[in-house]
Amino acid sequence: MNHERDEAYKAKVGYRNLVETIGLSRIFGLMLGRNQSAIEAGYDGIEQSDSVLQLPGRSNCMNWILGHIAVYRDVMLMSIGKKPYVGKRELTLYGYGSDPIYEDSACVDISRLAEVLDGGHAILSEWLSLVGADFNVEAPHGLYVRKGDTIGEHLAHLMAHEAIHAGELGSLRELALVRMGKGWK
Repeated sequence: MNHERDEAYKAKVGYRNLVETIGLSRIFGLMLGRNQSAIEAGYDGIEQSDSVLQLPGRSNCMNWILGHIAVYRDVMLMSIGKKPYVGKRELTLYGYGSDPIYEDSACVDISRLAEVLDGGHAILSEWLSLVGADFNVEAPHGLYVRKGDTIGEHLAHLMAHEAIHAGELGSLRELALVRMGKGWK
């Protein structure tokens, strides 16, 4: 009798963990999708020369923000065992504390940054759609940045960080459109 009760309990706990995993996968998938939509809307129709425009003050240009998001999205990829898209050059250009990018600065072309972001989005979306995605696994050590002890905590922090930067793209898009003579779309 005890054995049956233990098995029933394990089945119930296993089911509850599966439900929690599915719930987290959907939540993270929604967050990633919303971020990606905001990112794509931000750079749609923007040329390289307009991606390096600066707002007054110590703000970042669109190119830097897209590159920064790409670097941190690569951290998400590596945390689930996938290969990164960017290398040391991009990490130097777009990592935390890197120098601002101006019109005459070395930087990655916006079309390449869009490819990197699209590719990372596709891989992360696929991983999140897997029923067996385990968010309680310890986040790997040795990443460029590690936010949280578990994959779930780590991804939550990184997706929130991404959302903050995705939100910065709206003003920079407006600046670029005004320069192009198109105003807000």
